[in-house]
Amino acid sequence: MSDKKNYFWIKKGEHTTRIGLTKEAQDTLGDIKYVELPDLDSDIKKGESSGEIEAQKAVVELESPISGKIVKVNDKLNDNPELLNGTEKDAWFFEVNN
Repeated sequence: MSDKKNYFWIKKGEHTTRIGLTKEAQDTLGDIKYVELPDLDSDIKKGESSGEIEAQKAVVELESPISGKIVKVNDKLNDNPELLNGTEKDAWFFEVNN
């Protein structure tokens, strides 16, 4: 298994920063079966687990690459975790405030 720091991408916007799953992680993990997301309005710290990803080849902790307050979560993943196997537009977990 490769280094998890390559599993997540960060996209800084004007007010929030979005965290998502990289193509490399998608390839390593295989089809995503389930994802546990952090709670809205919770505070996370860089490197802390903020959820879990269950995939075809592995189960990994969703370790946040940044610190902040969760201001948005990708609710679509609750019913459609396979979106994490898609494009960057769909393969995101949550956003934190800047």
